Amino acid sequence: MGFLMEKSNFDYKFKYTGIFSLNYFIQGINQSIFTTVIPVYLFTLGSVDLAGLSFMLSFVLVPFILKFFFGLLGDKLGTKRFGRRKPWIIGSASFSGVMWIVITAVLLLTTINPATAMMIFTYMGFLVVLGVAMSDTAMDGFIIDICPKELLGRTTGMVWAFRSLGIIVGGPMILLLLDFIHVFAIFISVGLLTIVFSMIIFTIKHPESRVSIDLKSNLKTIVKERENLKVFGFSFFMAIVDGVIFVFLALFILIQLGFVDAVGATTSVLEEDISLYGPQAVITFLTGIGVLGGALIGGYVADKKSRRLSLYVAVLLTAGALLLLLIPLPSIMSWILLIFAVIVGSSSGWSNSAFSAITTQYSQQYPETPSTYYSICTSFVNFGTQLGLLLTGLVFNSVATFISDIIVIFSIVFITMIILSSLVLIPFSLLTRSKYEIRVNS
Repeated sequence: MGFLMEKSNFDYKFKYTGIFSLNYFIQGINQSIFTTVIPVYLFTLGSVDLAGLSFMLSFVLVPFILKFFFGLLGDKLGTKRFGRRKPWIIGSASFSGVMWIVITAVLLLTTINPATAMMIFTYMGFLVVLGVAMSDTAMDGFIIDICPKELLGRTTGMVWAFRSLGIIVGGPMILLLLDFIHVFAIFISVGLLTIVFSMIIFTIKHPESRVSIDLKSNLKTIVKERENLKVFGFSFFMAIVDGVIFVFLALFILIQLGFVDAVGATTSVLEEDISLYGPQAVITFLTGIGVLGGALIGGYVADKKSRRLSLYVAVLLTAGALLLLLIPLPSIMSWILLIFAVIVGSSSGWSNSAFSAITTQYSQQYPETPSTYYSICTSFVNFGTQLGLLLTGLVFNSVATFISDIIVIFSIVFITMIILSSLVLIPFSLLTRSKYEIRVNS
């Protein structure tokens, strides 16, 4: 048996967006710890097997590939008292929080060396991210359940912005704190905050009625509907450069500011050189401000003006932001690149708002399985991001083999990003506007 939201008399409050944002922010920090903080911690212990480190980072993020299955569970199963979202959100997040405490205890009770610590982080980290991914999927569904379509752009834009802030800014900021706070205290604090923030979800109402939900029938309907295939194609191309844009941005700015030698520079230098985390933190902080601002404005435009307009502006803003980076600047004016970092961040935040507003509204057309539908969309986003990461990396490495001028190399990479990000307009133009717009004539 499942549960359906009764929306007729439901009053969505702005504070709900704040509660969701806190949870998405701590989710982002959970991810950022594995990609940023833990590698640095391992390097401080001694020599690290880079192949093992790469396996760890890949393995702990596997649960996000399984979001489709979590969506099925969240749509189908729940409790009479707490509905179908809260048990998964709170239970899974609390599990992740407890696992951080367990990891800390195990490290304290174990003779620590890089190999042992990496093994602990790999397998127990998988459990941490498993809880985060399950909670994240259920929270996506909860927002789709209770948020009116007139607020979807602003709501989903806000929560996505805070998750991005956690991912982009969380790790570098924590690294700056490590001079004052022991890393184990960080792990425990993040674990406790993950639990506490999830508990606040109890304050959100969930007027649900118990019904029989036929997942098989709903999945057949979703797959057979041609419009949905267009939506999934749109999702695939929507974030195709998100996996690399901030990495290349940080490396480019650090080179221009003189922190990294242009000769032989690669993206791996950002992970290997601990001394770069100070200036990198400044860049990521400014980028995060841009993400938040872009998400808020993009969500407002999507809800109040037009979702199609918001999407078009997002694509143009991404192209414009990358082109700004190609403007030749004298060394004395290189600081202007920090302003450009804010603009690049705003393009990402705006894109997330536009995408979320459109796909969550499509998800609401399937009230029995909105979480499943949205998780399919995000799965295509992840596939597209991985393809963009592969293609951009190939371009960077290929061009660097026969061109030594770093500006020319980055110019080609940024132009490649513009082309890839603009491909989203093809499947988007095929969507039926009346299905994602609040006002078709707006």
